[in-house]
Amino acid sequence: RFEHCLCVSFLAGQFIDRLVTQNDNITAVDKLCVQIAGLIHDLGHGPFSHLFDNSFIQGRFSWSHELQSCLIFDHIIATHEKVRVGLEERGITPTDITFIKELVNAKDYKQSTVTGWPFKGRDKSKSFLYEIVANERTGIDVDKFDYLLRDCYFFGLNCTFDWRRLVNRIKLVEFDGEQRIAIRDKEKDNLFNMFYLRMHLRRIAYQHPTTVAVEHMIADILRLVDRSPLYPECRLSESPDHMEVYLTLTDGILEQVANFRGKCDENMAKAKELLRRIHTRELYTLIKETPPSCRVFPDKDVILKEIIGNDTDLEPHLTLEKIKLNFGKWSKHGDPMEPVIFYDKHGTVSTDQMYKECSMFVPRSWYEQDLLFFCKSTDSAILERARHKVAEWISNTRFETSPRPF
Repeated sequence: RFEHCLCVSFLAGQFIDRLVTQNDNITAVDKLCVQIAGLIHDLGHGPFSHLFDNSFIQGRFSWSHELQSCLIFDHIIATHEKVRVGLEERGITPTDITFIKELVNAKDYKQSTVTGWPFKGRDKSKSFLYEIVANERTGIDVDKFDYLLRDCYFFGLNCTFDWRRLVNRIKLVEFDGEQRIAIRDKEKDNLFNMFYLRMHLRRIAYQHPTTVAVEHMIADILRLVDRSPLYPECRLSESPDHMEVYLTLTDGILEQVANFRGKCDENMAKAKELLRRIHTRELYTLIKETPPSCRVFPDKDVILKEIIGNDTDLEPHLTLEKIKLNFGKWSKHGDPMEPVIFYDKHGTVSTDQMYKECSMFVPRSWYEQDLLFFCKSTDSAILERARHKVAEWISNTRFETSPRPF
């Protein structure tokens, strides 16, 4: 995560350097703000990153790791005089601090009820600066460039898109009264490869059944130690509201559980046992994976209730994960190319260039969802009951496979 933040900051600088050749109004402070945003954009992640955000911290609809990143940035400035003075010496004003936080947490501003231009850090003449670190308009940003490149490297996969070629073919254009970033039309295949790679990594790695099984076990460990001697100041799930506690949280929390030598209550004992199972690969057992479907399933609690029925003894032993695969959240119809602005060799600017208009190799559907069912227990009788219940529910459930809009 630390390396990722460093590289996002570096790539943000590369992106800005390309735009500077086209716009004399981009200042050194603008560039520094964008690079700082890249550096701090993931500060707010808790232990195990998205697992902590999505599986453990639930029901906090106003909270996100992006918001927490901004709060931590404020905390750093308030408590570290050298940082505060260093920013001031480099020309960073309170307005620039606001701008940096807007770059990190742009989605909150996008979802706000404010009419007109929602940002305060920069006006519409520099709207393109909000499309570099966390692009809520098209999803083309340096955060994605880095984690796709980085994850392909560590998974031993070939990266199928060229970020340098993409950056070298961006252009600032006037569009709907704003300065926007456009991409050369002949880069459509390269750009589509980026979106496809994102989906592919979700399928084979981020949401692989073994990955999901381990994540469920770690989430259960965190719930078991939610209130424990490890963090006596507050519940672990309430740590985002307690900055000094939150800043001490790392992935090392599992080592703290393993090495805890105090008096173990029932929950701590269960947490230690789950950790032992992870280390010895006694993972939650995958019972069944449903076929890919275009159906949008109800919440998993609703599905589990339908499956378990009157067999309430099975409830603590059965869990599921909804696997959602798509090409991005930035288009109404699922085609990631739809919101992208393109320009041709004559300088003509256009949008709504769906991928189907430039290639016959178009996915049958832009979205699919399936369900992974796991049994937590190692008891063979419980495992068999869980298999039977899940199989019965699947046989009575309709799985739509015809394409449908995103």
